[in-house]
Amino acid sequence: MKTDNSNSSARSELRRQAEELQKKRGLISDSPTSKAEWQRILHELSVHQIELEIQNEQLQHSYDQIRNEQRRYADLYDFAPVGYLTLTADGTITQVNLTAAKILSVDRSRLNGARFCRLIVSADRQAFNNMMNRVFLGRVYEHCEVMVVKGVSEKSGSQQRTFRLDGIISENLQGCHLTLTDITDTRVAVDELKKKEERFRSMFEYHSAIMLIINPDSGFIIEANRAATNFYGWSIEELRTMRIEEIITRTPEQIKFFLEQSWIEETNTLLFRHRRADKSIRDVEVYSSTIVISGEAMLYTVVHDITERLRHETATAFYISLLEVIDTMSIQQILQMTLDKAEQLTDSSIAFFHFVAEDQRMLTLQQWSTNTLNLFCKAKGESNHYCVDQAGVWADPLRERKAIIHNDFASLPARKGMPEGHATVIREVLIPIFHQEKVVAILGVGNKLGNYDEDDVTWLTIIADAAWEVIAKKIGEEERIRLYNQQRFTEQLAMHDALTGLPNRRLLSERISLTLAQSRRNNCRAALMIFDLDHFKPVNDTFGHAIGDIVLQQVASRTLETLRRSSDSIARLGGDEFVVLLPHIAPISNAEVVAEKIRKILELPFDIEGHAISISCSIGIAVYPDDGADEITLIRHADDAMYISKSLGGNRVTVFKTDDEE
Repeated sequence: MKTDNSNSSARSELRRQAEELQKKRGLISDSPTSKAEWQRILHELSVHQIELEIQNEQLQHSYDQIRNEQRRYADLYDFAPVGYLTLTADGTITQVNLTAAKILSVDRSRLNGARFCRLIVSADRQAFNNMMNRVFLGRVYEHCEVMVVKGVSEKSGSQQRTFRLDGIISENLQGCHLTLTDITDTRVAVDELKKKEERFRSMFEYHSAIMLIINPDSGFIIEANRAATNFYGWSIEELRTMRIEEIITRTPEQIKFFLEQSWIEETNTLLFRHRRADKSIRDVEVYSSTIVISGEAMLYTVVHDITERLRHETATAFYISLLEVIDTMSIQQILQMTLDKAEQLTDSSIAFFHFVAEDQRMLTLQQWSTNTLNLFCKAKGESNHYCVDQAGVWADPLRERKAIIHNDFASLPARKGMPEGHATVIREVLIPIFHQEKVVAILGVGNKLGNYDEDDVTWLTIIADAAWEVIAKKIGEEERIRLYNQQRFTEQLAMHDALTGLPNRRLLSERISLTLAQSRRNNCRAALMIFDLDHFKPVNDTFGHAIGDIVLQQVASRTLETLRRSSDSIARLGGDEFVVLLPHIAPISNAEVVAEKIRKILELPFDIEGHAISISCSIGIAVYPDDGADEITLIRHADDAMYISKSLGGNRVTVFKTDDEE
């Protein structure tokens, strides 16, 4: 109702003003001249009235729109997601929206007229005051971050939140429009992110593993940790200017493929050889995975130096390969296998091995690698000896007892002592091999395309140590076999006849004792026969003792051929007298059958050096236990039977019989 009355009063005032204006303009005469004039005036007034009504409706509509916009603005202002405040220069709140009141947990009525700085913790009030001064003095946009107590006072235990305040001067320059944004959660997230980033950076920077971050598109090293600088020998600043292909010893095409594969696969593990600042090469195992930094995909790479592990594995594998052939290869072949491996590991084209004598004064030019022998060297090395005093620089490892590197062999003054036909040496590395503090050998390789370094010395030492352990085993085994064979030979001489190789009287006695013991235990017979050659003396007299010795050897061979059982044995007592021992016989006739076979086979002519020599034999047989229970008795009775055969003209077999049996 109050609004309608206001509108009526406004219209009355408007009418009054219109009539006065009409009179001033002379639109209405004080004395109309005619009725028509009156009618015209009334018509004009009527039309004007209608126009005013239309204008009034339009004004009312505009007024309503403005009111609606005001209410909409008030709603937007009050319920905006950001707190809005208007402050005077001293920080007094003159206007605040509902959002700000809600954020601050203070009723809006209590905020209007209050000093905003009372809500800010003491430590941050100066930052707020500084911002307000800059806004009013500089007429510029400013912001700050402060800790605000939710409530009207700062108390222990009150909830505190971090807010961002954005301020700008009002149009009339008398106030500051302020936005209030709660950034507590964002700040916590940012702080946590910073902590994580710091932890990651600390872990990356100080981790003992070698770490690189690489741009897969350009190949540039984006970041490196301290372990990387220690390993490669370049500073972090230098590494950041380098591409990965300056480190990897592979071709650009292979490196490109690696980067592409690392990009495609989540994780990638590859083996490389990496170059360091000091030009040395190390074997590495590289683990790569993709990470995102500032929206860009990068390769996070962890590098493990596996040089020592690889060396150990290589040495172990090589040592095992040598053990596998130790029984089938000679020492020379094992040496050549070692030199071939040394060449391969050091990228050399020649390799050589010299044994050092026990007195440390003589060198044996023993062996060369396969490549050296086939392509370069024609010198004869095995069993070729050099005195150390006459040897050239290749003997320096013995003289100085340490590894020697000659990267400019031609400039060395002491190049004497190279054997004839030796390969031309451009550069070389030589190492001594020690055993019980003495140099036992020298191993050398030569003619690598680049210079030799300590890495090559290490490889050679590993291979040489593995090889020498096997060679020492081989030498020890060969020495053991030699001593064993020597012992066997000595025993053979002691227990066997030197001419025929048959058991002698000593071994025969042992076999007779064993046979008699077995016969007693098994309650069975055994036979012992002695035979002597008939007409053997004329053979020696006619053809000489050398031919006679051959006859005796062939007698032994023919007799052995007639003995079918492994338990049967033959021995030579001396001269042309032999003994045959037959264990485990049943009837005596079995022994007679064997004796008859021996007689007949020895009756056949012997063809020796073009001479047909005919002899025969007389055989005597004694049987255990019938003819004796001990060795002496059996031999005596067999000998008696043999002499009976001799007395009857020879070439016959006689079984011993007692006087009663005769």
